[in-house]
Amino acid sequence: MYLPNYTHPEGSRQRLGVSVVICCHNSETLLPATVLRLKNQHASDVSWEVLVIDNASTDKTALVARECWGDDWPAPMRIIHEPRLGLCYARERAFEEAQYEIVSFVDDDNWVTPEWVCTVSECMSADSKLGAIGSLNTAVADVPFPEWFSRYCHYYAAWAYREPATFPTWALSGAGMSIRKSTWQNLRRDGFRLSLTGRLGNRLSSCEDVEIGCAIQLASWKIRVEPRLQLQHYMTPTRLQWTYLRALLRGVGEANVILDSYLFVSQSDHVDLLNRLRLCWWTRLAKEILYLIHSSRIAKLIGSSRRDMEGDDEVADIELRIGRLLGLLRLRSRYGQLRQDVARARWRRVDALADAASTRDCLEGGILLR
Repeated sequence: MYLPNYTHPEGSRQRLGVSVVICCHNSETLLPATVLRLKNQHASDVSWEVLVIDNASTDKTALVARECWGDDWPAPMRIIHEPRLGLCYARERAFEEAQYEIVSFVDDDNWVTPEWVCTVSECMSADSKLGAIGSLNTAVADVPFPEWFSRYCHYYAAWAYREPATFPTWALSGAGMSIRKSTWQNLRRDGFRLSLTGRLGNRLSSCEDVEIGCAIQLASWKIRVEPRLQLQHYMTPTRLQWTYLRALLRGVGEANVILDSYLFVSQSDHVDLLNRLRLCWWTRLAKEILYLIHSSRIAKLIGSSRRDMEGDDEVADIELRIGRLLGLLRLRSRYGQLRQDVARARWRRVDALADAASTRDCLEGGILLR
């Protein structure tokens, strides 16, 4: 099996440096609490920095970040302006600018523990085959959580509502995701490019973080969730509205169509006719249409357009399926080509993700992560 070409010196106790990255778009109100947690880091024995990637903001994001960091900082902060709107562009710019081997992404609404930088460095330094790690995220808010939130918290990158045993090994959330820079550089060198953009301003496109995790694994690196890495994910009242969740789920469903290319990659070569038919664009499209035109779901769809029907799980599932349907319609002939591109990619070193069977089950049910 192919092994990544980065190796940690045998017997070395030197800890890898960490570049903590905050990707921001109009984040002036959220940044102060996030920056405060970073200023309280206990990381005197680790080299680290903070990068604020100002992604086409139109407010005072850069100014607020600089003022909050102040002159008594524990590590240098750099503010990088990325004019191309899109979270994927902000992440790519972060890898270009990062001075250290570990690039740790912290969202503008993530409150990390004082041990964050130290734990990231320790975990990644201990295993040279570890390409990325995720964190244990707990949702917090200034208002009571709605009844339905515990069922959908994973779409909000809040894993603490789930038992650790249920963490998927094939996906990481971008909130609290730390990646080895050499892993990313190897992928890019061999032709990897993101197909998903992530957030585009206020548009709830998503799952570019899942795409990155899938690619890292297909390139033979390991990923995992590290329970010692913990953060609080702050939820604004708007994000806890049922209408927001419905829009979020539709965006996730659309992104899932792109992720089929990674999650079905093991079936892209040498499969029988039945499986080829099962995975073709027309079959996937027909499946979503048949699901949505079921008489009870049509009634539910019409009813939900007139009122929120808050907390109705079938309404949530319908939104995911509509998203997949829209994604399939937009891709059309490119659906099969994307699967072939991943299957034949130079950066791909293994045949399938570690638990591809369970992953495909998630896709069949339309419940892939944010």
